[in-house]
Amino acid sequence: MSESPENTALAELLEAIADRRIRRKVQKLLQIGEEAVRALGELDAALYVREDGEEQLQIVSDAVLSHLRRLLDYLRMVAAPENPAPGESAAEAAPAAPVSAPTLARGAALGVIATRNRTDDEKWRALTSEMDTLHYGLSSELREYDRRFADALSNDRKEQALGDLNDATTALMDGVFAVMTTVYECFLGHAEPERMIPGHRDTLGKALAVRRAIAELRRTVRDLNQTIQDRASDPVLAQASYQRMVEAVVDFIKSEVFFYLRSDTRKEFDRLRELLASGNAKQNRNDCEGFDKYLDSLAFISQRVVLITHDNEIKTKVTAELDRALAYVNLLPELVCDVILEAFTKAERLLGLSDQIDDLVTRWHALDDNARADIDRAVPLARALCDLVRPPPQNSPPGSSDFF
Repeated sequence: MSESPENTALAELLEAIADRRIRRKVQKLLQIGEEAVRALGELDAALYVREDGEEQLQIVSDAVLSHLRRLLDYLRMVAAPENPAPGESAAEAAPAAPVSAPTLARGAALGVIATRNRTDDEKWRALTSEMDTLHYGLSSELREYDRRFADALSNDRKEQALGDLNDATTALMDGVFAVMTTVYECFLGHAEPERMIPGHRDTLGKALAVRRAIAELRRTVRDLNQTIQDRASDPVLAQASYQRMVEAVVDFIKSEVFFYLRSDTRKEFDRLRELLASGNAKQNRNDCEGFDKYLDSLAFISQRVVLITHDNEIKTKVTAELDRALAYVNLLPELVCDVILEAFTKAERLLGLSDQIDDLVTRWHALDDNARADIDRAVPLARALCDLVRPPPQNSPPGSSDFF
């Protein structure tokens, strides 16, 4: 793994490990993990290839499997009882109590400070105690991938089979990220998946980026389509709007986020680009309307479990923080403004969820530092944000009947 300047997360991790032998083992584990993630990224891109698709998939899949199996072999070696941390015996390593990755992530048992105060040997034992579980999970995902890949090449319904293969590839990617996240949590007490491998994100990071990009494209297309659909529009203006719509689609397809989409969705965007690029505002008026509606339909992205869980956590935190802070507007205005700033920073992770939230975050960003510190300007925006993200009240269950 290249310790490039931009990979600051890796540099921070390695700097935290004083024991040179443990550092080498950790670095090798992360290197193999990064190679697997990059190989999976190549496979994901190959799902988009049309010509010689099956041959291309087979070649790339073989390479991907070799990287994943290498990672599994290393996980098995790290988890083996006869492979204790450098400087200790197998007997000393064996009785170590398991420390789960979720527990580390929550910080319930080990906060960031507590983790960093542990010795490298203790951190290594915490890591090795997780390897059996991670090895089992990743092996299971690999078997599922093998099954779906065989189906993708033998089933006549290629599009459906490729969709299944796309799901399996995503699950494998998350499995590798889980391994790397556990390493960071064991040695630093926290992990930031979006920083671990420059240019690559886990499922949540991809989903957030896709939702935000789709929302921006949808608003652009919606505004341009209004001019195109208006029969009273100047033909020159309508054609200019049409050309801008084509350019917006082309720019989106060229973006990194485009390849975070499923392969079938990427193909649909490519088909729409070809359709729009070969026409004009008058001929393709109905196609523009269809494209506008298609982008609206992609709102289902926010119904993915990973985003629902993320959004609910953000909404709960923002609501709780703002409710407490806004009660002290008159007593502690400076502190309240600081809380509002943090709330809008969290709200940025909700971009693309709704136009109303996006509009509020945009208005907040348009304020300069002085305006954000002005209680009369900051509080109305904060109250509006709080109203938008506040979870709906739960209905009380009936008192005299079963409630499911």
